[in-house]
Amino acid sequence: MKVMRLFLLSVLLVSVSVQARESSLMSELKPFPLSTVISQLQRQEPDYQLMLGGIVKINGLIRSDREQRLQAQLSRTTWQLPSGYAPEAGFNYLREQFLSRDAEVLFECAGRQCGSSNLWANDVFGQSRLYGVDNSQFYAALVLPQAHVAIYAVRRGNGRVYLHLDVLEHEEATLAELSVRLRQQGYVELPDWPDSPDRSVKALLDLQTAFPTREMWLVVHWRGEDLDLSVRQSEEAARRLLRLLTDKGGDAKNIKGRGVGALVPRVLGGRSQVAVVVLKGR
Repeated sequence: MKVMRLFLLSVLLVSVSVQARESSLMSELKPFPLSTVISQLQRQEPDYQLMLGGIVKINGLIRSDREQRLQAQLSRTTWQLPSGYAPEAGFNYLREQFLSRDAEVLFECAGRQCGSSNLWANDVFGQSRLYGVDNSQFYAALVLPQAHVAIYAVRRGNGRVYLHLDVLEHEEATLAELSVRLRQQGYVELPDWPDSPDRSVKALLDLQTAFPTREMWLVVHWRGEDLDLSVRQSEEAARRLLRLLTDKGGDAKNIKGRGVGALVPRVLGGRSQVAVVVLKGR
């Protein structure tokens, strides 16, 4: 009975945590006036593809010039707008709310620049009702300090207008989760870099403690148009991060730093910097 009570308590705590996380951003959002919620869901998303360019389908796979892979808590809502309103009205209504919260636009498009509405509806969002007229569609990907957002609006051939929103709220990974990912994948993205160097260093120290005999690489990716400059900047960032690590008592002998600049753009997605820990000899 005691085990069962502990189990139920754990489930309750997780449920409360998820509800709090969902409400943190979604509860502040104002839906378009007189719009109707058509579908709504929340789930943990282990591998969400945030599209940062127009999309095409090649060999059965959705492709974009840029995309970002996210692991986050997904809150997904689709509305039908009241009669008489264009897709752009609903799109701008949500977009402006996020911009007022200091969101940064990573990518946006309109009409055929976005690609096929059929692909957005069925392959990206999994909502067939979002399949509409290509020229009528609008899409934007935005980033906030603790979330990424995808907004899509379109008019169907029957005249109905739909507005779709994906909000991906990031969870702070625990040491156990980071360790499992590093062991299973051989690499893990260092959390909170470059926004909170102290927390990034703490995570790096924890990983060294979890893998005391293993050698690691610290690889820094850096966005930039000038590839040579981006490599130099990323190398300096890697050295700076290792200095912070040793200042906090980390073992510099078992970890090496490298900067690869913007040579692997897929890793960066829409971000300016990413630091990745790679387990050597996996």
